[in-house]
Amino acid sequence: MAMVPPNPFNPGSPVDPHDFTGRIQYLEDFKQKLRQTMSGSLASMSIVGGYGIGKTSFLHKCKAITEDMNALPIYFSLNEIGEFSREMLAKILIERVQEKIKEEVILQRISSSVLGALKRIRVKTESGIELSIGDLKENIFPNLQSALTAAWKDLQKIKTAIVFLIDEARILERNRAELILYLRAVLEQLQINRIPVMIIPAGKLTITGPSGTGFSPLVRTFPPVILENFSYPESKMFIERKLGKASIAITEPVLKKVHEVTEGHPFVLTAYLATAYSKLKDNESELKTEHFAAADIEFVPRVLAPFFSRFYDQAGKGSRNILSEIAQSKNTEIHLSELSTKLNRSSNEISPHLGKLVQEGAIIRTDRGKYKVFHHLLGEYIRKTSKT
Repeated sequence: MAMVPPNPFNPGSPVDPHDFTGRIQYLEDFKQKLRQTMSGSLASMSIVGGYGIGKTSFLHKCKAITEDMNALPIYFSLNEIGEFSREMLAKILIERVQEKIKEEVILQRISSSVLGALKRIRVKTESGIELSIGDLKENIFPNLQSALTAAWKDLQKIKTAIVFLIDEARILERNRAELILYLRAVLEQLQINRIPVMIIPAGKLTITGPSGTGFSPLVRTFPPVILENFSYPESKMFIERKLGKASIAITEPVLKKVHEVTEGHPFVLTAYLATAYSKLKDNESELKTEHFAAADIEFVPRVLAPFFSRFYDQAGKGSRNILSEIAQSKNTEIHLSELSTKLNRSSNEISPHLGKLVQEGAIIRTDRGKYKVFHHLLGEYIRKTSKT
């Protein structure tokens, strides 16, 4: 009896760069900006999108591209960091350079002499604190850009650029985006000497604020790539590539139904497929409608509950009331005036809650004064949860 191959779908984990599908134009934009940076004309970008939309997978794909182009990719996450300062950010950037070089030395891609040189780099901050990636008290630099310039001098014969890929970077926007402004100032100074450094912050950023809000200079420095749901062709390619590795077939009508249910949201799509795949029996070699029907019974209440709870269960009472009304409305979409009437509250009282819910990714603004939950299955989850 032939055993079912291991489940190829792993919701919540980044997609292997070799399995990455879609986002073709965005990846071309990244390659172009990297080539531009390598030439000495620095170009960066930001990756923006809601929970589960594929930001981390996109960064890992960019990391693989960076390696292919012989630049030095430095990926790290700022997840679960509380208080944050310029000094801490500078320290993290310098330490990550050292850690990456250590890795390259171990893999024998870079000479150990380069690591020895980098260990001597120290940065003296405005507050007088010295940040070091080594034990030696040599080569103390006045700021981060000077330290990165020195690091580049040791790398320039073997690498084409330094690329920082910063995941969960929302913390950089606190205090009027002071830390992103700091990174922008560092890049401007590096540009003067054509030091090829690229910085890619990714997260639920509000850097896309309209011109005139104070964010427009940041948009010029970090033009946003806004990740959205997969189109049907992208969903199909992703599914067929994953199932192909497991030698499991799927028909076009089933593919269309899967895309319709999931709306092409990468996390929801992967979770749905993982659940349906788990219903396959030994000797079965095709994922069929009945497997998804079996998955439907537990999909929203069990599989998606941990994902959706952050939007509803963890929200404040006022936000939950708003979400419940939106979920009960036709097509889970409602106008601000109707919402105001239903909740018996003024628009001015409701608007801050709506703004926060949009920022958190629970709802999206579809038109002037119109809002809907970001996914129809979230609406289903809210309707069921609010009754219990």
